[in-house]
Amino acid sequence: MGKAGKGMSGTLGALSRLASTPPGTATVETVVAACAEIRRLFDADDAYVVRSGDPAFVRLGDDGDPAQYEIKQRGYWYAWREAAANPGEPNRLLTVTDRLVGDVVPLSAQVPATHIAAILPGDESNSEMLIVRGPWPDGLSEDQVELLGSVRPLMAYLIGNVLDSERRERLQGQMRVLGEIAEAFTQAEHADNPLSALATALSRASGFAWVVILVFDPGIERVIDRAINVGRHSNTETAERGKRGQESENSGERDLLGARHMAWTRQPYTVPDVGDPNEQLLVNDELRHFYEQAHILSMASFPVFTKDALYATITFCGSEQHAFDETEMGFLGSLVAQAGPTMRAFKLNRELRETDQRLRAVFTNAPVFITVFEPDGTIVLLEGADKGTIAQETASLVGSRIYDLVPGYFAEELRANLERGLAGDSFTADMQWDGRDFQTRFAPLRDHDGSATGVIGVTTDESERLRATRELQRMNIDLTAAMERAEASAREAEASRLRAEYLAQHDALTGVLSRRAWFEMAASRHPSAIAVFDVDRFKRVNDQYGHPAGDTVLKTVAESLGAAIGEDGVIGRLGGEEFGALFNVSVADAERACQRAVELVAARPCGLSEGRVVSVTISAGLAPCRRASDNTKDAVARAYDIADKALYEAKNTGRDRLVTAPAAA
Repeated sequence: MGKAGKGMSGTLGALSRLASTPPGTATVETVVAACAEIRRLFDADDAYVVRSGDPAFVRLGDDGDPAQYEIKQRGYWYAWREAAANPGEPNRLLTVTDRLVGDVVPLSAQVPATHIAAILPGDESNSEMLIVRGPWPDGLSEDQVELLGSVRPLMAYLIGNVLDSERRERLQGQMRVLGEIAEAFTQAEHADNPLSALATALSRASGFAWVVILVFDPGIERVIDRAINVGRHSNTETAERGKRGQESENSGERDLLGARHMAWTRQPYTVPDVGDPNEQLLVNDELRHFYEQAHILSMASFPVFTKDALYATITFCGSEQHAFDETEMGFLGSLVAQAGPTMRAFKLNRELRETDQRLRAVFTNAPVFITVFEPDGTIVLLEGADKGTIAQETASLVGSRIYDLVPGYFAEELRANLERGLAGDSFTADMQWDGRDFQTRFAPLRDHDGSATGVIGVTTDESERLRATRELQRMNIDLTAAMERAEASAREAEASRLRAEYLAQHDALTGVLSRRAWFEMAASRHPSAIAVFDVDRFKRVNDQYGHPAGDTVLKTVAESLGAAIGEDGVIGRLGGEEFGALFNVSVADAERACQRAVELVAARPCGLSEGRVVSVTISAGLAPCRRASDNTKDAVARAYDIADKALYEAKNTGRDRLVTAPAAA
């Protein structure tokens, strides 16, 4: 191994050691150190990790202003979106100019780029990205591309450990907050609604008469909780209407409208004067009367986010005019920021309660029963929502030996399972009883010395699940077959569409453009010249050899025209035995191409059936196009008319020739 290889191996080994830093020890400083190793591995100018924050991407280990990073925030988002939308290609090459991201392409060798962006997936999200700044004017080497495949999982593992540490700290902090809140809110005054205590604290700290907290469902479709501070006028009817959200008939709609607006803008919304008739978001004409009764003159509403979703709003209502200048908004924003962890703790507590309620409901209604056996098989406990599945008279079963209640083969199977559990093993066993399938999880029950004193069995009736699994497998087979048939139909439909599209644009006999497509192309391509061709004495061919022979002649002539004109022009069949050509070359080159066409048709006999051949000639008229005073459509029409007249001149002067019209006057 050369020095470079040893150096790379050593750096990769150092990175591996940093990446293996366990949770609780791994910190942002560990990430910064790992990025330094990556910088050396890629001989890069810089390497760092950004994570999506609220609202900006933030560089780990950098306290600078995110708005001043080397890449603008929109660029980080653009790179993240492109990688996140293509999980099969999470590594991207960026071209950054003046802090703006231009091209974002999948990672590959020999592609010039200034940066690498790689998403670092984690258990909770994929919001972290590794950024490596080159530049690489000649692109990355194959070895560097392969190296990134080793670096990315190492960094993802390290970031996961760092986030685990942060998550534990966050949860511990939330639990401390919950403990403090629980202690403060045990006072009878606030026991019924802890949010009211928070609103009261915010009111006292801010000096605003009223503080309203609204909590919304994730879709901002309804208000799931509301609270108002306790104040001097809390016992008034007006305050009661505010607590109930009944300020007016449409106040609920106003609450949702304002919350959705702030969720979209991620900014507070202020109403310096609730009497302003132009204000129609937080306040409208129906609400103004209520605010008059409540002595509210100005309002400022702030959003509270959890992750990227709006969770609640906190609205400060003043009994005096507020301009809500930068200083005051900064002060109120700091209060909201301090209230944020408390709000998130409320959210966590609510979710925990809801989860606990759901789990209790599941346990109560699930087809499961719990049995506790003594070493000799005596049943000491039989409980569960579905215990009647085995026996109706459960009371008579408690105190009985299970071996005396079931058939011999089943008793022996149970005896083996209980002995295995008493030996300290925890395992799952499948059994059948009365035509039904059961699954039981056996585990030992131990005393304080760790000795097994009994066995617990948690049994579920798997009959319906197994039946549903078999049915699902059958349905999957049917669905797969249906999908294959649908895909085949879709392919056939697409082929038919393409064929129809082709036929709409091309002459079915000769394969050249149809008359309509030819004229549409003429109007869009601004041709330099237009030629019109006509098969000489074509009627004689039809009369003498029949229409199939005439079709053969037309196809042969079309092939000859295409061969003679080539890339200089586009051929179309304009009707009957008449063809046209649009040229994008000089008139002189177009004239030479038309002359080749006349000569080639005359020199190439048309092979008919039964070994017969027939020779034909064509006459042609050519006219320049693009007269400066005409628009494209008029220029095409004029040139076609002139070329058609030149064609008839060729017919009248002996056929088998080209007549080129002079430029239009």
